[in-house]
Amino acid sequence: MSDDNIERVREAFLRNHRKSVARASRELGMPKMMVWKVLCRRLCFKPYKMRLLQALTPAGKVKRRDFCEEMQLNMEENDFIRLIFCYEATFHISGKVNVHNVCIWGTEQPHAQIEHQRDSSKVNVFCAVSCKKVHGPFFFTEASVTGDSFLDML
Repeated sequence: MSDDNIERVREAFLRNHRKSVARASRELGMPKMMVWKVLCRRLCFKPYKMRLLQALTPAGKVKRRDFCEEMQLNMEENDFIRLIFCYEATFHISGKVNVHNVCIWGTEQPHAQIEHQRDSSKVNVFCAVSCKKVHGPFFFTEASVTGDSFLDML
């Protein structure tokens, strides 16, 4: 690896530290593995994951507590459905990137966070497995899943 290539990679990631190795590879005309090796071995950069934080309001905290208390009471009743496993995923129509695939390259932990607004355009998908059958998948296209829409799904 030439010093010129190392400097080109350094400049590319100093301009945009959120750039992916694949994008840098295309922009610089270098193989992905070479970009990766320059970042890790020569420049001592590390990929840091960003944390996604949901903006919470004081009213939201009260609603979450009330929901937990209601669910706890329902679980004590005999006729409440016992779930073995459930999963919900959200797909953002706006193209918001899943932070699982996003990293920041640097020599130090940047403690970067992304704050997003709730109720953006999205599709929620829910599926559950109970002791009796598989429930779903169910698709929610509303701005947010409410207690009423969730009960209609159940």
